Amino acid sequence: MMTVALVVVCSLTLSLGAAVGVNVQKLSMNREENGRKPFMQPLWLMGMAVIVVDAIGDFVFIGLAPQSMLAPLGSLSLGWNVILAPIFHRDEKVTKTTVIATAVIYVGTIISILYAATSTPSYNLERIKELAGNPYFINYLMFTLAAQGTLILHGNRKVYSMLHYTALAGSLGGETLIFAKSSSELVQNAIMKGEFDELRNIIPIMAIIMTIVTALTQLHVLNTGLAKFEALVVIPVYQSFYNAFAITGGLIFFQEYRAMSKKDTTMYSIGLMITLVGVNMLVQQRRKSVLPSHVE
Repeated sequence: MMTVALVVVCSLTLSLGAAVGVNVQKLSMNREENGRKPFMQPLWLMGMAVIVVDAIGDFVFIGLAPQSMLAPLGSLSLGWNVILAPIFHRDEKVTKTTVIATAVIYVGTIISILYAATSTPSYNLERIKELAGNPYFINYLMFTLAAQGTLILHGNRKVYSMLHYTALAGSLGGETLIFAKSSSELVQNAIMKGEFDELRNIIPIMAIIMTIVTALTQLHVLNTGLAKFEALVVIPVYQSFYNAFAITGGLIFFQEYRAMSKKDTTMYSIGLMITLVGVNMLVQQRRKSVLPSHVE
């Protein structure tokens, strides 16, 4: 178990790396004049390298704290984005509303993590199998896949909007966190207890593969959205979808709600609502002043 302060420090550090990597990639795509694919752009690859290193740190970190605590901490990246976006992209300006909204998001995040589950048990292979077979999780997974399929079909038939990209990326992020935390738990459990035979099972192998696949797909979708819309719009909306799917998925899959009292649940929910209010302030402010047609 990690202390709340240590969790926040680790999350701030890792979210900085993610924010730098994403903004470097967007900068590369904005500067590209030869029509090269992103993976052919040196600057984009540099951003990718930062994200990969950051992801390795994430893999270790997510096994040390409950997912219900990790998910709202993702909102801290919005603070870095407010600082970095205008630096990397001169046409993106930070307004008073942006600063206030980001402060609101931080307040909500702090409340959420103070009342989230503060410890995470060690999950072995048998426990992961049991959790994956939970009917509530299976229903949640089916709902998520159906929502993603609907977004893809709707986008293909009409035009992909900013909401298409952010909703898809956010839902994929929620799935990635479940797969990554499961993988991290199994790897750490094997190292700590010397039960390396578990890692030869198909389940941890598939969990690691799905972590990589969903993470890369999420990154591709998010990058595509960032190439078409400005970061100060895309990141907050993406984060709201990510929080919704990651928090719900964690509470259902790892059954972390069982470790929370009624007071904890109430305050945790209040913190999440405050965070969403801040996100909505950002979206509405940018919608009115910058891209009114893209968010409709």
